[in-house]
Amino acid sequence: MPGIIRRFAGAAAVLATVAGGLTFAAAGPASASGWGCSGSEVSGSPYTLASGGSVYSYAHLFYDSSTGRNCAVNVKVGRFSGVASYTDVELDECAEDTPGTCTPLTKDQDWKTTYQYYAGPVSVPGRGHCVRLSAETDDSIGEWYATYDSGGGFHC
Repeated sequence: MPGIIRRFAGAAAVLATVAGGLTFAAAGPASASGWGCSGSEVSGSPYTLASGGSVYSYAHLFYDSSTGRNCAVNVKVGRFSGVASYTDVELDECAEDTPGTCTPLTKDQDWKTTYQYYAGPVSVPGRGHCVRLSAETDDSIGEWYATYDSGGGFHC
């Protein structure tokens, strides 16, 4: 019996050593640096683009308080990631400073371009103004698509 305990103890020590060298990443907020945006992902982001029960992509919105700029990307997921298809993202700086309508002052878009992984980054000033975000991801054959549109201005 003592030999069995020693073997288990030895195996446990090896397992603990191996596990100690592993790093487990928890799902959390997206990293802006991975897509060319700076700042922090805003509350409520990412925004889901889904159709027919399938999630095509997520539109991520970031705000950099040091520069006052907003930045957005549209990142494909699941079976759509790695497949070339139209993938779009547009960000408008609104004249308004309260949520609702959006009279665009400036616009940046990465529109109707074929990408495998993500569209963007696009960026506009935003300090003291709301922004409007819209995105679209099509399937690889142009038959189905999913969209997100904030409607009017938000994230003011």
